[in-house]
Amino acid sequence: MLKFVAFGALLSTIAAAGQCYHDGWKMTKFTTGDAEGLDQMSTVPESDKAYDKETVKTCPDGESCFTYTVSATADVTFGIETVPGNMEFEAQSCMDNGTAQNAVIGEVVCEMWEVSLSEEFAASEELKDVFSGVETTCGSPTECAGDECVLEDDRSGASTLEFAAIFLTSLYLLKI
Repeated sequence: MLKFVAFGALLSTIAAAGQCYHDGWKMTKFTTGDAEGLDQMSTVPESDKAYDKETVKTCPDGESCFTYTVSATADVTFGIETVPGNMEFEAQSCMDNGTAQNAVIGEVVCEMWEVSLSEEFAASEELKDVFSGVETTCGSPTECAGDECVLEDDRSGASTLEFAAIFLTSLYLLKI
């Protein structure tokens, strides 16, 4: 019986080994103009259209990987013409399990996005005169199950080694 309890604990450890693009993001939409908008994604660097593998980490105990959306609007100036711009981002972060879905936390995170985007545009020589009046709204964080939110090719080897160790231990405990 003790072997089965230990085996169950090992399986729950596997499920809890959630990796995340911690503080990672990717742009999923950028349009300018009227409600339908002119697709501007071709002007976005490829590196901004995918999560950065360097941000992958295993969330610590008490935290899980959460994914959320960020919608941003801004005034976009092309020469002498200013048009509305709309951007969509998908973001991930390791967050405390108890407070990640708290509305106040969500508001703070969304405000940080607004400030960060404004500062990034202002600091860029190419974009400082293009984007202004940035405003953001954010979707509610959704918890990822295990490693589902990280592309398999981006997952760190630590998780693979952890899985192998757990698997071998379970074989020993069950004497398979």
